[in-house]
Amino acid sequence: MPIGVVLLALFAIIGGVFSIIWGLALSGTGGASWLTGILFSDGLRSWGGNAFNAGLWSMAIGVLQLVTGFGLFARQRWAWLLALIAAALAVITPLMALFSGNPWALFGLIIPGLIFYYLLADNSVKRAFGRA
Repeated sequence: MPIGVVLLALFAIIGGVFSIIWGLALSGTGGASWLTGILFSDGLRSWGGNAFNAGLWSMAIGVLQLVTGFGLFARQRWAWLLALIAAALAVITPLMALFSGNPWALFGLIIPGLIFYYLLADNSVKRAFGRA
């Protein structure tokens, strides 16, 4: 198995754990803000609802990354496709931030872009998963 696949699997698992932790924190903070916004301000309530939804999205992506990482370690054929899907989904948040005027979001596009390129361009990776 190519060393790059091992590194992708490790990064997917580590990223998945951090995404789940971040999602839990963001959902908890967002939920509490939404609840206190009912009493105090509509702006706080709106921010809390958005943060809660972003936390749920982060947790879903984290679970997807964990499944992808373990599938890559096991060299399952479906893991290659799931890694492509996970990289594509990881691009959504930075693209939304970029379109809303945050130029720093370009940095969030680098790693998923590299993963996408590596999975598609390297024939040894495709062979490892029966795709070439």
